[in-house]
Amino acid sequence: MSDNHCTRMEQHCLERARFEPRNRGKWIAQAERWHELARAQNSWQLQKTLFNSRCRQAQWQHSPMRPILPGNKANRLTLPPEE
Repeated sequence: MSDNHCTRMEQHCLERARFEPRNRGKWIAQAERWHELARAQNSWQLQKTLFNSRCRQAQWQHSPMRPILPGNKANRLTLPPEE
């Protein structure tokens, strides 16, 4: 389910709470559940994005095609001094 779907369901439950005063508590509880589900999905998506970003960064750092950047001593090829 997408965050948009969860938000629409939350709004639907809040509307039902307004129109059904007898079942107001039930609909508010349902709206809160949809809200928490949306938050959990957002958190999961963020963690997934950060994880994938870190994986790509780690792959790039160990890639043989990584460019040599000025000022980075670890990237320089050191040659023995000429005699």
